[in-house]
Amino acid sequence: MSLIQMSVSGAVMILVITAVRAISINRLPKKTFAVLWGLVLVRLLVPFSLPSPFSVYSLAGHSGAGQIGTSPIANVLPVNPVSAGTAAAHNTAASAGISVWGWTWGIGLVLCILYFTAACIRCRRKFMVSEPVENDFTIQWLTEYQLRRPVSIRQSGKITAPLTYGILHPVILMPAETDWTETMRMQYVLAHEYVHIRRFDAVTKLLLTAALCLHWCNPPGLGHVSVGQSGYRAFL
Repeated sequence: MSLIQMSVSGAVMILVITAVRAISINRLPKKTFAVLWGLVLVRLLVPFSLPSPFSVYSLAGHSGAGQIGTSPIANVLPVNPVSAGTAAAHNTAASAGISVWGWTWGIGLVLCILYFTAACIRCRRKFMVSEPVENDFTIQWLTEYQLRRPVSIRQSGKITAPLTYGILHPVILMPAETDWTETMRMQYVLAHEYVHIRRFDAVTKLLLTAALCLHWCNPPGLGHVSVGQSGYRAFL
């Protein structure tokens, strides 16, 4: 399966799931949408296809294969002989078109990779100046919510909302003005971030970024993955 086919079929899935989400967001379990968007991500990243008589390409093939009696229309139309020189010219033009498309896509891919790499480095530097949070509440919370990966809680004056980062050593980063005396509110906030860590949403965002870089020229795919960059919870 080619990249264009992956992109087109992924775009169709995105439009369908977006419509389903708009109609039944309060009727279906939230996990349903996580699974559906996961299937879209697989479609955009994994070059495989399953034979099906209901695919977009099969429908296009049937619509273009009109028949008169038992013979396709293409078989009853007169065919002009094509000289070797004309065929070579057509092949050269086709190759040039593919080359232009390949270079355009490749340049866009490189620019996307550079952009997200720079953004990652910039955020990492911003997060590295954060300070660890050690008080009775956070110590007790970390004792109750343990994972195989060591989780730490830090705070920074460079952010305005809680977030998580890191895969092997995840960090819950809180704003510097956080009021740790509001224990009930902090329980909800930290539990929310804990779910992101437990579900490996940092890995999901990396995969979303990879899909964005590969399918940057696909408007539906671009919009879908761009939303994912601001948080996988937007899909639920």
